[in-house]
Amino acid sequence: MAYGTLPGDSSGARQQAAAASTDAAAAKRDVAELERDLGHLKLVCAAVWELVKERSKLTEDDLVAKVAELDAKDGVADGQLTRGVRKCVQCQRTVPAKQNKCMYCGTVQPAGSVFEGI
Repeated sequence: MAYGTLPGDSSGARQQAAAASTDAAAAKRDVAELERDLGHLKLVCAAVWELVKERSKLTEDDLVAKVAELDAKDGVADGQLTRGVRKCVQCQRTVPAKQNKCMYCGTVQPAGSVFEGI
């Protein structure tokens, strides 16, 4: 939403203020929803980790080491699981990480991991 107004246009300023307020309220709702989703994901991850620990010989140190390994796979240890570009299986041209189909030859790219679709 654009919030620019002409000087002396008080009705326009009121409309802009109302639009900005509506946008801010929507952003607050979006953030609250994302925070709920993040809390749920943290709970599920903790439950999965507890199950793995109970049923295997893995330790917290094993988990920390694997997180660091995955983090560094993209060349940047930044605490993020970042997908990089890849080569098309058919024409060998670059395919952006978020695309599942080559824009040059149309070949559907196989997923290397279930997490690539996220």
